[in-house]
Amino acid sequence: MGVQVVKDVVKVSQVVGEQSTQVMVDGTVAVPAGKPDIQRVISVDANLNTATLDIEVIEGKVIIEGEIDVRVMYVADVDMEQPVHFMEGTINFSTFIKVPGAKPKMDVSVVADIDYVNFDVKNSRIADVKIVLDLFAKITKAIEVEVVTDIKGPDCQVLKETIKVDDIIGENFSQTVVKDEVDIPAEKPNIQEIIKVDVSVEEKEVKVIEDKVIVDGTLDVKVLYVADVPEDMPQQPVHFAEGRIPFTHFVEIPGAEPDMTAIVRVVVENARGRRKNARTVTVEAVLELFAKVTSTEQLDVVVDAYCPSSPIHLKKEKLKVAQVIGEDTTQSVIKDVLEVPSEKPPIEQIYNVKASAKIDEKSIIDNKVIIEGSINIETLYVAEVAEVCPQQPLHYTEGEIPFTQFVEIPGAKKGMDVEVHVMVEHVSFSLVNHKEYEVRVVLGIFAKVTETVELEVVVGVSEVDKEKYPYPPEKEKPTVRIYIVQRGDTLWKIAKRYNTTIDAIVRANNIKNPDLIMPGQKLIIP
Repeated sequence: MGVQVVKDVVKVSQVVGEQSTQVMVDGTVAVPAGKPDIQRVISVDANLNTATLDIEVIEGKVIIEGEIDVRVMYVADVDMEQPVHFMEGTINFSTFIKVPGAKPKMDVSVVADIDYVNFDVKNSRIADVKIVLDLFAKITKAIEVEVVTDIKGPDCQVLKETIKVDDIIGENFSQTVVKDEVDIPAEKPNIQEIIKVDVSVEEKEVKVIEDKVIVDGTLDVKVLYVADVPEDMPQQPVHFAEGRIPFTHFVEIPGAEPDMTAIVRVVVENARGRRKNARTVTVEAVLELFAKVTSTEQLDVVVDAYCPSSPIHLKKEKLKVAQVIGEDTTQSVIKDVLEVPSEKPPIEQIYNVKASAKIDEKSIIDNKVIIEGSINIETLYVAEVAEVCPQQPLHYTEGEIPFTQFVEIPGAKKGMDVEVHVMVEHVSFSLVNHKEYEVRVVLGIFAKVTETVELEVVVGVSEVDKEKYPYPPEKEKPTVRIYIVQRGDTLWKIAKRYNTTIDAIVRANNIKNPDLIMPGQKLIIP
């Protein structure tokens, strides 16, 4: 073959499908006991925490479940000096988006926004709320495709397009069993019998090391049990308690390196709890972890080509991928002063401070990614206890520090997809006084913006028999050909049509800017 073809194999996330929809969510918010009746609702604010969405892919659909926090301000139906009151509640929703081609265990990204909120007074104790949600779901799957990256020949003309994609280094599943104990709080009665134990993944931190993805997470455990209440006490036999269980596990991904990006999904496949004693529940959970490691790669792919002296046939395929617009990592120092609760003793010395970050909201504006979240602070400290008091010197307290940060991503625009990871890199603290302490947290924030693009790429090249080549022999061509530029023309299209080269047309017409030709312009075709 007189033409040399250069190919490359890439493993990318092919977009299976994406769909948008609007859904109406109906719910009610009731006035809490102790609050006055509603005369008139002034305003309703609704907030959707996208980080807590429960998303599942099934055949042809994406199931989305979540919670909307609602805050209602109303005029009370009483004669008093404070006529305006406030109440809040939560509205649960469950809906789906049809995405043809979707299958279980495919990757999915969901964007959800509140478009409209309306309200009405059902009665003096209940406000009706109607919320319109905008939902968008995109399904992707990993594919391996061989693309042509260059065609070499004596006079071959090649048109390339540069795409920046996530090259999939590898993906894998792993299972682990997490076993630990949950203690019943002191104010709760003893356990007689366990009714039900629910386990969910509350938060996780992901770290890529060589050939592995490490996942540190926390399981939220909810226990429903029959209480062992003495007969002379008020009988409320069914009680509820909750606790948290940490876990650490890894997924093997050959080829993974620390500077790569990992996407992790953790599913609780099975969970059970048994009574160890009157104050303790032994919990056992089977977790399935899925990890995918990617590395951003810039690839020059051939989208068109021709060779005037060696006619060729191109085989093309449509590729729909998430093109990386940009990615960056930034560091931020978040600090705040936390106060020990009034029922807790004062601090003599801080023993340890642990911080974990979670993302509440992420959004894109021009050239920036905005991240809103919170840092949970857990503190162990030695208490300042008088000698005459019961000595329990080590105490625990926790608090929360909200944060809003941004990462600059040139080219980012609203409507694009964004992936964000937040990692606590360092924690320090200092005592302000015996009831207050300052915490300083260094956050590492990674953001990547992508956009779905569809392009037709060359995947195969074969030479054509010259006898069947449609162009006339050189001696039959006219001495001078004049072409009038049409709307939508490019020099590439014109050169290919007349089996010549862009350079030849540029030289023949003394064109200074090959990217600028105007409709009606006359060109000599050499």
